[in-house]
Amino acid sequence: MLKRLVTALILGILWGCGPKPPAPHPPLPPVPEKYQALSFSDFKKNAGPWWEAFGDPTLNQLVEKLLSQNFDLREQSARIEELVFLFKETRAAEFPALDFSFQGDKQRTVVLAPYFRGGGFITGRLTGSLAAKYEVDLWRKLARATKASRLRLLAEEENRQALAQSLIAELVSKYLEGAFLSCELKVAQKEVRVQESYVRSLSTRYQKGLVEASILEEEKRLLATLKTDLSRLSREIKTRYQQIALLTASYPGKESFSFGVCSLDLPPPPPGLPSELLLRRPDIRAARAKLLAAAQEAAAQQAARFPSLSLTASKGRISNALNTLLRKRNRFWELAFGVTQPIFDAGKRKAAARAAKARFKAQEVAYARTVLQAFFEVENALLYEGHLRAELALAQAEEEAACREKELKELRYRLGAASVLDYLKAKHFCLERKRKTLEARKTLLLNRVSLYRALGGSWPIPKK
Repeated sequence: MLKRLVTALILGILWGCGPKPPAPHPPLPPVPEKYQALSFSDFKKNAGPWWEAFGDPTLNQLVEKLLSQNFDLREQSARIEELVFLFKETRAAEFPALDFSFQGDKQRTVVLAPYFRGGGFITGRLTGSLAAKYEVDLWRKLARATKASRLRLLAEEENRQALAQSLIAELVSKYLEGAFLSCELKVAQKEVRVQESYVRSLSTRYQKGLVEASILEEEKRLLATLKTDLSRLSREIKTRYQQIALLTASYPGKESFSFGVCSLDLPPPPPGLPSELLLRRPDIRAARAKLLAAAQEAAAQQAARFPSLSLTASKGRISNALNTLLRKRNRFWELAFGVTQPIFDAGKRKAAARAAKARFKAQEVAYARTVLQAFFEVENALLYEGHLRAELALAQAEEEAACREKELKELRYRLGAASVLDYLKAKHFCLERKRKTLEARKTLLLNRVSLYRALGGSWPIPKK
């Protein structure tokens, strides 16, 4: 009993004395607690997916379709399935292996001797056995390899989440672009009709000698430009349909963009978004999982330089006839152990250990770069949010002023105090300002998509 306790104690000490994985120390500057803004304290989890903030049922259906049918996501899922089985293959090395074998042979032996007249004799043998083999993981080499494989699997799952977020952001961006292009096309069609009326009125005045030819030709050139815009807008709308169909792994259908998003007014982000929000970004979680996996692999490669202990056992039956193979007197068994210590391999294991340590250092840098890139993307999107909101407010003010002027000109025209040309030109200018407002709002919403993507989702909602 005492010998068993001593043996177990020695094995426990050896198991605990194995090489430890290097501690990650990414070369990061101090991480700020929050992004540039005032702070608030109370949070609750966001109620739903961030794309639902745009309030468009068609968009929500397209996102669901993308998540279920996109070819890139399906390919990534197959890759994850492969890694699941590779993880199981790696983990199997920690368990004993049991093999069954059944062998038989028969041979004729020739005997050359003056006193032996038979010339030879025939012998045969049948062997059936079970053999077990187990490598004692003294230095946790196998355990660390298994953990590294599991971390690689987790990293690939996070990569799939990152891919899904990128594809959703791309889909939402294409949908918003298509919707705003449709709204702009509607305004541009009105603009063309107004310009056609203006050119007709101007032609009438030109025939009467009241307008110079250069002015008429300039307005005709503007009309041609507007019609070219109609063609361009129609082409780009069809392109967005095709791009969305490609993302959803389908052929272009008869879907239409909603005009509701063209007047959507999303509230600004709350002040003081905490930097901990970045921890949910899947690319950061994937980079951290890869860093930890590299640390485990470095420890496993270092442990490979230490002695290894293997245990083997076999038991079976051997006989020269099948009908006597299972008799008790024909049984055999064997127990053995072996200790292997690498002495000379031309520096192979040492080089492998150093290479693993170098990969770990490279992964530290990659993790730091991923975190800083994430901070840059969020800060940049927040910076643009403020500037784009100011630009949208200015565009709306210009639109309101231009449309009020159009209303005044229309009233003066109906009262006979202003010419039809003045009224049509004011109406055209109002439509121009509407298109400018649409462009400003589209840019703001596309930046909001970038912000959602940079944060890895929406932000917590402060309790009231």
